Amino acid sequence: MDKQMMMNLKQAISSVLETMFFLPVQIVEDGGFLDNWSQQNIELWHVKIRFRGPAEGFFFLLVPINLAQEITANFLGLGEAEVERSQEADTVKEALNMIGGYVLSQDAQADQFQLGIPEITAEKNPDLACKQAAPENIVVIETDGNHLAVGLHLD
Repeated sequence: MDKQMMMNLKQAISSVLETMFFLPVQIVEDGGFLDNWSQQNIELWHVKIRFRGPAEGFFFLLVPINLAQEITANFLGLGEAEVERSQEADTVKEALNMIGGYVLSQDAQADQFQLGIPEITAEKNPDLACKQAAPENIVVIETDGNHLAVGLHLD
């Protein structure tokens, strides 16, 4: 795994979530809580975005529904009760688009990358979603007592 790309991913997560979504970000070293998501049957948004260029693969984002509502409210300047599911879907897709774009823009060959269109996947099981990337390529974030995960998979 390209260590520089993972460093850029962590920087992108912090920058995007803090600046665009007004969320404090703390990287969690122990991702054991991902097992809790499965055991507790936590409903998640699972978003993927492919990229092509000097390296190819995809980024993915796992966000619990309750956190997606908060992120959307912060991003759109709404109260959480005003947020609709379609707005949540659009917001989590845009969050991953911003994170992926930031990561690729930091690469020395940035102009050779093409970032796809983010899409909600049908897979909402965190175990299966996280198996798409090696554990060291998944960044777990804690924000205001909630968690989310961002991963990178290279083809």
